Amino acid sequence: MQDIEKSLALQNLIRLQGLQGGQSELRDRVERTPKEIARLEEELAEQRKVVEEAEGAITHSGKERRKTEAEVEDFRRKLSHYRDQLMEVKTNTAYQAMLHEIKFVESRISEKEDFILEQMLESEELDQKLAEARKVFQEEENAKLAKKKELEALIIESDSGLEQVEEERARVEAEIPSEFLDRYQRIAKVRDGIAVIKVVDHSCEACHVRLRPQLLAELRTNRQIILCENCNRILYYSDA
Repeated sequence: MQDIEKSLALQNLIRLQGLQGGQSELRDRVERTPKEIARLEEELAEQRKVVEEAEGAITHSGKERRKTEAEVEDFRRKLSHYRDQLMEVKTNTAYQAMLHEIKFVESRISEKEDFILEQMLESEELDQKLAEARKVFQEEENAKLAKKKELEALIIESDSGLEQVEEERARVEAEIPSEFLDRYQRIAKVRDGIAVIKVVDHSCEACHVRLRPQLLAELRTNRQIILCENCNRILYYSDA
């Protein structure tokens, strides 16, 4: 095979290596992006849960306060009844007993009213927490929905890009002589997909072994398929 054909084969192998790298990156992105979207949705659900818990706390507090207010009303009716009965008792013993009941009911009303006051103060705090939770959720929702939209667009873009890369890779592979393509594939299989590597500072960029001057001189022409004497990858030289 003449040097010009080998040079063309080398250029196509370099191109193939780049396409393979791009293909791997796009496949990784296509697989990774849905997981990122799911993570965003989970985080948003957790933030929504904070709002729901704050709303639930307010609902519970309101029910408790209404329940306590109803109990106070019951005690007030009972107190009124006892006061009416007080005027009808005939003996001192009965009178003292009735006063005792009245005092007990008044103490219970006082306790319940103190509790209602505490609940009202607590309700104000809960309202503030809910307002803050809703604000944070709205900000998070806007940001995450925008990010989700970007990621969904990225999936479509990546799928399209992957299809184009696969088509281009097939085209390039068809132009590479089978002996070089087979060698490339064998090397790539045992070298984590990296079969073609650049020479950097007179060394193989993959294994960092310094190249012999004669080998380096041959590489500078980029007209031969030359393997690294250490890692057996296909080498090429680039002025850039």
